[in-house]
Amino acid sequence: MFIDDGDEAMTSADERNDRLPLIALGASAGGLDPLEAFFSAAPADAGWCFVVLQHLSPDYRSMMDELLARKSSLEIRHIEEGAKLAPNTIFLNPPNTLAELDGDTFRLTRYDDTDRRPHLPIDAFFYSMAVRGGARSVAVVLSGSGADGARGAVEVQRAGGKVVVQSPAEAKFTSMPRAVLASGSVDRVLDAGDIPRAIAELLEREDSPDAQLRRMPEDPTQAILHLLEREHRIDFSAYKSPTVIRRIERRQNLRGLDTIEAYRDLLLDDREALEELYHDMLIGVTEFFRDPDAMQSLSRNALVTLVSQSDPDTELRIWVPACASGEEAYTIAIELSEVMRAANREPNFRIIATDVHRPSVDHAAAGIYPARAIHKLPEALRQRYFIEHRYGVLVDPALRQKVIFSVHDVLSDPPFMRLDLISCRNLLIYFDEEAQARVLSMFVFGLRKDGFLFLGSSETVGHHNEDFTAIDAKWRVFRKSTDRRVVDTALLAGRGGHGSFGGHRGNEPGRPRAARPPLAEVDHDQEPRRDRDSLLRGYDALLKRFAPSSILITLDGTVLTWFGAASAYVDTMSNLAAWTVEEIIHPTLHYPINVGVERLRNGEDGLYEREVRIPDVGGDPHDLLVRIEPLGGRADGKRFMLVTLQRLDDAEDREAERVVRLAAGEDPDHEDRQVLTRRIRELERDLRLTEESLQYVTERLEASGEELQASNEELQASNEELQASNEELQSSNEELHAVNEELVSVSAEHERKIDLLSDLNRDTELVFQMLDIGVLVLDADLRLTRITEICGRLLQLERHDIGRPLTSVGVRPGFADPAELAQTALDSGEVREARGTFQGAEMTMRAVPFGSGPKRGVAMLFSGPYLREAGKKERHDTD
Repeated sequence: MFIDDGDEAMTSADERNDRLPLIALGASAGGLDPLEAFFSAAPADAGWCFVVLQHLSPDYRSMMDELLARKSSLEIRHIEEGAKLAPNTIFLNPPNTLAELDGDTFRLTRYDDTDRRPHLPIDAFFYSMAVRGGARSVAVVLSGSGADGARGAVEVQRAGGKVVVQSPAEAKFTSMPRAVLASGSVDRVLDAGDIPRAIAELLEREDSPDAQLRRMPEDPTQAILHLLEREHRIDFSAYKSPTVIRRIERRQNLRGLDTIEAYRDLLLDDREALEELYHDMLIGVTEFFRDPDAMQSLSRNALVTLVSQSDPDTELRIWVPACASGEEAYTIAIELSEVMRAANREPNFRIIATDVHRPSVDHAAAGIYPARAIHKLPEALRQRYFIEHRYGVLVDPALRQKVIFSVHDVLSDPPFMRLDLISCRNLLIYFDEEAQARVLSMFVFGLRKDGFLFLGSSETVGHHNEDFTAIDAKWRVFRKSTDRRVVDTALLAGRGGHGSFGGHRGNEPGRPRAARPPLAEVDHDQEPRRDRDSLLRGYDALLKRFAPSSILITLDGTVLTWFGAASAYVDTMSNLAAWTVEEIIHPTLHYPINVGVERLRNGEDGLYEREVRIPDVGGDPHDLLVRIEPLGGRADGKRFMLVTLQRLDDAEDREAERVVRLAAGEDPDHEDRQVLTRRIRELERDLRLTEESLQYVTERLEASGEELQASNEELQASNEELQASNEELQSSNEELHAVNEELVSVSAEHERKIDLLSDLNRDTELVFQMLDIGVLVLDADLRLTRITEICGRLLQLERHDIGRPLTSVGVRPGFADPAELAQTALDSGEVREARGTFQGAEMTMRAVPFGSGPKRGVAMLFSGPYLREAGKKERHDTD
């Protein structure tokens, strides 16, 4: 069943198209390259909002904004508290902070330094995306170590969003992509550069479900729905077609199949694929206190009224259908407990929370949730109703006992009765009109007068306006204003009376009743139903006139029905009584009927008759002839007995005749006593054997219990030690992962800096060549730190001369010593220049000091006709 305690995904097509597309990208180690490839291909004017989530060290300044700015013209911003989602913008998560969404608004929470648990920023943000609603939302998981993002991706897909994963073959670190793939919640697996195009296709397809519906052939879809119904007893034909089609198509695309026929054939042969589709059809998105204003309206308009108008000793009954993982049911339990606490009353209520999905019900019954699930609750409620647990938080056992979780299909199972409140938010929006009317009729049938109905913000009571009064029209709080009980007649024909194909269950044989109160207001235009009722009334009339006064019972003492004057010996005034011989048959008849039952058990199939004296029926004591005879059994082996009652007259003559038989040694009662005595002895023997067996089993269990208790204590101690060690190792492992990711990111940035410096060095060398200037750079000790190509040729210097003193390497022009000129400039702090002839051409040599302290140095500049000729030759050789 589509289960969602407040999912806005089922909005109208216009609302869905107007929603800002949100693309969240989770990346960790090795994530820089795929992020650059992604944003190089991402459109800059599509109106998408991007959120990049990384694992960042608390004291590390990320340069991701500068790096991505080289690849994309999108605006880049760091996430700030209260910022809104914006189109054509890249948001980056800040370090040491958990970023989440509250609607379209960012919320930031700084990590606690004392918290040693691993930080999972990608999972947390994906989870908040799912709570926001999955429409036009895409979660992208790129290269990274660990499993952060896998659980969040599951939630996003359950909420109706899309999940895209970088191909493990391309990712440098495959742990994160493989973890998401292992969860099965994936729509596409692609290289990073191809993901933007796939996102555009997914969003376009989501925006036009009607076109997709037209492309889907009818017959294969019906066959798939039939497979689901046959396997899981759920008829999905009652749900809106576009939603069902989207779910089927998504699984088809994930399997890489081009046609719906191919996917149908796969489901016929692959049970695992069918289970995957079934899981996809069940949307379970909920949270504690979702829509706080709606919950306040429910508390103010319904819960307070119920508490104030009810007897403190009377238990309030509440039904929460489609409860998913239980947050909605527990929220109502908390609200009702708070109302009763304010009224100084003991919490006397019972909540019945149901869902068609067994794993969801089991999860809800466990009452264990992640800590982030209650972070929006006030501190007082967290302290009062939740307990810390190693897996998160545990619902307080006292509150948990107030909620009963059960598997129940609201479309086909009978409703619960005598209800004070039904909370069914955002379930009806998934059903077609016929199914909605059906479910609402069940709610009308189950609610008592003045009971309340709580629906989702986009749901109404349909054609039942005359049965309800709107208490809060905005938040859909209704009150039942009539005592009508109307149930959909489709349920009377068996389970699952909806849909275009099979799956209906025949009526179970029920107990006939002398008077059958109407269960439904029947449409008089339904001819088949009217004909069947007429036929039943005819059978009743025939039985009343011609059937003997008799009672039909089973071998286990269950009364099925009675005929004629036998009704005088049957008491059904109390509807609470079970229909057994001991409960509703006149006490005087118990003895002969029990004897007859025992004879039949012993294989005596003959007719059995006894006379009994009835002292007080109608104030007229009289005798009855009780005749008991076995009847043919049913196909399931259950046997019947017909107890015929015949009133006898002339009681004095029969008493005299009985005295004569007794004097002659004929005593029928003695035979009866023998039959019952044998039965009593058998039961006593069985009881003794049972007591001995129980004693032996008890002793064995006590001994085993002591051994198990000792072993359990040892195992518990060992488990605590192992758990402590595991937590320490996990914390250390996460720290190492974080350090490793930081090192990878720093290394990547350093490589780019080196490349940038190399380009700069090459460009500088080219400028010197163009200017025909040779340059030597010396430190304060006149050691070479840089040599240009022209200068190297001029003074015969090599690269390995860097670091050597100028006084010991290279040639010297005859007109001046470069080392002495440099030393003079360094000592005086002023520019020194020398001119002369070198190899037959004029040359100027200048020494320019720079810097101060340990950073002092001097630059030697060589220029002149000789260098211009050398520069031309250099450029010619280069060309």
